[in-house]
Amino acid sequence: MLIGLLFGLPLALLAGASPGAESAPSALQLAQQQDCFSCHAIDHDVVGPAWLKIAQTYDGQPQAATILTFKVLNGGAGHWGSVPMPAHPKLSEADAKQIVKWILSLKGNLRKEPTTTYTYKDESGKPVTVDFKIFNDKHQVTDNVFSGYEKYDSYCYRCHGPDAVGGEYAPDLRKSIANGMNRRDFFIVAMEGRKDKGMPDWAGFFTADEMEQIYEYVKARQLGVIGPGRPRSAGD
Repeated sequence: MLIGLLFGLPLALLAGASPGAESAPSALQLAQQQDCFSCHAIDHDVVGPAWLKIAQTYDGQPQAATILTFKVLNGGAGHWGSVPMPAHPKLSEADAKQIVKWILSLKGNLRKEPTTTYTYKDESGKPVTVDFKIFNDKHQVTDNVFSGYEKYDSYCYRCHGPDAVGGEYAPDLRKSIANGMNRRDFFIVAMEGRKDKGMPDWAGFFTADEMEQIYEYVKARQLGVIGPGRPRSAGD
């Protein structure tokens, strides 16, 4: 139970692992040491499929652990879409199999898509609607949005410019989102990088939850709901 709290994972899912499965704490620790949580989550899709989907798909298949261990070590694409999973040559086969066996032992329900929406006014007074909360009741940005601002202002601004306005080396992310880049596309580009354009991959550095924070900050900037500079937060 403590591990679930430490890593912010659904406790019911951890408790649902079948008896005799690989030790959840050690498997989780191994997954945390790799880049697994940059592209995957237990109960919802990120860049890659939810681990619950994988467990359900391979349920009852005796060769599942062997097949998936090979995929973890060597990478590949096709079964879950066109986005390739990178190879993990530095991960031992034993450690990869331990992670895979734990994933296959997971039981639970997939998270439902958010149905709650929030409406705010942009800088011109026009109403805009999003599927995440931007402000709390005191008209301060949420912890998620503020954390996204802090991470953007610490790392992303170097190429994409302060306040997400575009920089000398990388595009204006507000325009990218306005031109059709959705949340998943944002994650894929960030986690995979663009080596041909000199953009590093952030998989293994940011988790999916942290990338969600950055996305929410940039999206709020794109909509004109928050202005340039440091937004007011609950800590003010």
